[in-house]
Amino acid sequence: MKTQNSKLKTQNGFTLLEVVVAMSIVALGVVTLFEIFSLGLRLGARSFERTEATAYGREAIDEFLIRRGASEGGESGSFGERYRWRIQVKAFPEDGQFSSTGWDLKEVTLQMQYREGAREKELELRTLRLAKKKSP
Repeated sequence: MKTQNSKLKTQNGFTLLEVVVAMSIVALGVVTLFEIFSLGLRLGARSFERTEATAYGREAIDEFLIRRGASEGGESGSFGERYRWRIQVKAFPEDGQFSSTGWDLKEVTLQMQYREGAREKELELRTLRLAKKKSP
């Protein structure tokens, strides 16, 4: 006589619930990786825009100083539609160091506005230059 024992049945494969849980875990991992990659791409684009604005700003300061020296005043311009700049030159507050010499210390400030996506960003560069005093 044969007895049937239901406990001895063997299972082959996975249940539907196990497959759904495994797929959910994999999907969560894939979504997390996509978020990390997209954040990296955004940071790379932001870094590129700032680096490009800095390079254009340095170019604008160099051209301004070559043409005009370091006389006081200002100038503005643009590089295409995306980058606008403004340069201001003013006397640097002295502590008497250069009063007896034939030199003035000037502060050159560049303000660069540029678009980063939908936002307007601003970058400021400053430098100091020595200029000969003008004869009275």
